[in-house]
Amino acid sequence: MFRRSSRPPAGQTDAQAGSSRSATEAADAAVGPGLVEALTAEGWLLPRGLRNRTSRWSLVGTVASPVATAVDPAGLVVGEGWSLDWWVGADDRWRMPTREASVRQTLLGDAPVTETVVRVPGGDAAHRAFGIRSPRPVGDEWVIVELENRTTIPFASVLVVRPFVADAVGSVGEITVEPVEGGRGRDVAHLVRIDGRPAVVLPRRPARVAVGNREQGDLVDTVASGAAGTDLVSIECPDGLATMAFVFPTPHTAMLRVALPVGEVGEVVDYPQVIPDATTVAAGWEVHRRGPRFEVPDQHVSAALERARAHILLAHDGEAVRRDGRAGADMELGATDVILEAFDLLDRPSEVGVVVARWLERLAVADPATDALALTAVSRHWLLHRIDELLDWLLPEVAAAVERLDRTERRRRITDPVLRWRIADALSDAARMLHHAGQPDASTQVHTLEERYRVGAQAPVGALDDAAHAASVAAVDRLSLASGVELEQLIADGGTTSSWPGPGPRGRVIGHDLAASAALIGAVRRRLVVEQADGLALLPEHPEGWYGGGVEVHDLPTEWGSVSYGIRWHGIRPAILWDFVAHEGIGPIRLTVPGLDPTWSTTEPRGDALLAEVVPPKGLKSLTIVAEHPDIDPAMRRPGDDPGPPPASPPPEGGSFS
Repeated sequence: MFRRSSRPPAGQTDAQAGSSRSATEAADAAVGPGLVEALTAEGWLLPRGLRNRTSRWSLVGTVASPVATAVDPAGLVVGEGWSLDWWVGADDRWRMPTREASVRQTLLGDAPVTETVVRVPGGDAAHRAFGIRSPRPVGDEWVIVELENRTTIPFASVLVVRPFVADAVGSVGEITVEPVEGGRGRDVAHLVRIDGRPAVVLPRRPARVAVGNREQGDLVDTVASGAAGTDLVSIECPDGLATMAFVFPTPHTAMLRVALPVGEVGEVVDYPQVIPDATTVAAGWEVHRRGPRFEVPDQHVSAALERARAHILLAHDGEAVRRDGRAGADMELGATDVILEAFDLLDRPSEVGVVVARWLERLAVADPATDALALTAVSRHWLLHRIDELLDWLLPEVAAAVERLDRTERRRRITDPVLRWRIADALSDAARMLHHAGQPDASTQVHTLEERYRVGAQAPVGALDDAAHAASVAAVDRLSLASGVELEQLIADGGTTSSWPGPGPRGRVIGHDLAASAALIGAVRRRLVVEQADGLALLPEHPEGWYGGGVEVHDLPTEWGSVSYGIRWHGIRPAILWDFVAHEGIGPIRLTVPGLDPTWSTTEPRGDALLAEVVPPKGLKSLTIVAEHPDIDPAMRRPGDDPGPPPASPPPEGGSFS
């Protein structure tokens, strides 16, 4: 039963995905003892994360890119060991967003397009950052930074190359500026090089330039006092603390747009010929949110879900997924499996298949954590989509992983309770997959091994009522197991960009953990649909804040098949409309709605029903009583009854539940 009988699926290979990455990482370990304190005493303006010793940012980039770019809560755009900051010289005073208390940051269209706003006299100064693709001789990926004057008064926009990343001291030894092609009209574009590498392309020559380094000191006072010069100069610093500011007069309603080449670059980089604006880019992300649709009454949950659906695309580079969107591990139990499951839940099996198929050779010498990862990813992928071709190709590796885990347990080599818990969950998924795949004996054996691993196992969240312990648990684990009020609190913790920190390479915290974004998708999905042994629980949990609000789920893949349903309220009685399409070979299953009416169930694939009365939650100030739906069969009005026969024809595909 473990023999492979087919070649790899079309377009997939078993090549190892662990090749080296071309982009270098930021100088994330550059903070020496007392350096931050020394720079502060010398008057340097430091990023928020460096001053506060916190790691929080939001990632921007493009689909299928190996390089996502961090933008901190003040709009600092992070490069390779350096960053691009922005300041505003208004009528009354200078604004440096990194130290302003009134900075506001959101995502345009709930897409990876950050908008950071600072209040100035007469209106706002707005900063936006987003990823695009535009051709150049080498590479095509860019991060665009827009500065917009939303006032009726001119101000000075300043872009500043800084020797810092979001939460650490970076390293900038030299900054130079030179003219390049791509300017508009009489304007001549200028290329900023950092340590010889093209880093920023300005649309025109800056009006003024200021420089600083460790010996001269920071350039904040030079810019703020108006002492910046008009000559194009360069700056060096043997200590890696070179910095340079570019001042641009910005009339009211005007916009300044600069381009940062990311990924591979050539020797010379011109200003891009075509740059879409931020609003257009944000709207374009809607195309990439294909798949199941969800509508829930809580706008905070809805917005966070839409952001997460876009964010996880930054984790996938076309061959692997990484929680930091850049250089993190591409096979990490507790992260890789969570991201891949989110793609599966969003009905994107091809994105999962191309990743998993590349693991083949690496699974030959896997450790227990990697074996558990493979079992989890393969099992959940097959259960949701029943793609036999990929399963048949990897079945020998699945069997080998189970055998290795069995030997490891017999030798009692794994004592870490969290790792035991993750392995037990992986074995549970594998046992369920084998059962549904027609291999009951193998399923029983795997289930027995699972029970052995459950002894001494503990979920990573532990006792979250212990504040000290809860603070140490990664957001991805808390979101993966969250329910009820805790899920709402975690969504609030994600802020207006719905991003959570998490563990990164070499033990360093990353400010935006894409595995946590993926875990949010799973958490919301569990609130809407949960698989059971004999069917599906629709809306297994109904928060009090959703009372009286409509719920819609469209084309959601499950282990039993695809389900759509809608909830509409008629006074204090909810009505449900559903449509279920089973996987091939699956007989009738039982549908329930325990969050609203635990007495109701049906085995009909489609239909509608009026559920039992639901007592309004305490504190509800008003309730609108509406007439019961005239199309509902009177026999369905009794709570707890199964619905009658389904309608003669199903609802039109893609129709509304309203």
